[in-house]
Amino acid sequence: RSNSEIVERINSSGRAYLTQTKLRGRTVMRIGLGNVLTTEEHLRKAWQIIQETASKL
Repeated sequence: RSNSEIVERINSSGRAYLTQTKLRGRTVMRIGLGNVLTTEEHLRKAWQIIQETASKL
């Protein structure tokens, strides 16, 4: 599975917004957690979306 493809699919769906970067030559996904209104439920939902999207590739 390509992390870049997962990020692109999620972002284009509008269900969540992720970014990506290179870490030791590998593409990794990033999600911003700095908003004071971000809750644990938001994070759980984002993880669920990532898992669902990855399983479809």
